[in-house]
This record gives sequence, structure tokens and C-alpha cells, in this order.
Amino acid sequence: MNKIMKKLFDHFWKEYPRKVGKKQSLDAWLRLKPSPELYATIMEALSNQKRYKVTCDTHNMWSPDFPHPVRWIKHERWEDEVPELSDIIKDSKFIYKPPKNNMRDER
Repeated sequence: MNKIMKKLFDHFWKEYPRKVGKKQSLDAWLRLKPSPELYATIMEALSNQKRYKVTCDTHNMWSPDFPHPVRWIKHERWEDEVPELSDIIKDSKFIYKPPKNNMRDER
């Protein structure tokens, strides 16, 4: 096993939010053999997807959970497009907004 590929995988694994199937994920990573350019693309996409998920959670918007890392690698999920959040948040009707007056009517 190439030590550089293992080191790159370890960094990916540290950043990936779902920690399941490490051995299978490592196998998929080693089959992928990402170049330095692809590795940079993968890590940037992962960072953007994590930021999107956090923003959605913060604004009570639904967003899908991260798939198992082996699937993320095999299905090349770094190619997924991440929606522009500023437009979604500004115009969304799906954001939970608590009532302005939290007092209950005590009749």
C-alpha cells in the first residue's frame, strides 16, 4: 500500500462526518488513486458539502445525511453540485420560523 495514498485517506477520513466502513472506504480510495489535483477537488467539495449541511441544520432546513464514505467515494460524490445557500435561505418557505410571541393564550 502506498504510504502517500494512506496518508491522504487518513486526512479524508478525519474530515468525513460519517465514520462507518473504514476498511471498505480505504479499499475504494486505493482503487481511486486520486492525483494531487483530484485530492484537492475532493477535499474542497467535502468542505462545501459539510458547510451546506451545517447551514441547513442551523436554519431548520432539511438536507440529506451524508452517505457512507465508501459510497461517497465510489459514486464520486465530490462531483455533486451544492446549492447557493444565500438564495435558498432568503427565499425559502421551508425554514421554520418560531412565533414572535411565545406567550400562550391563558383563557
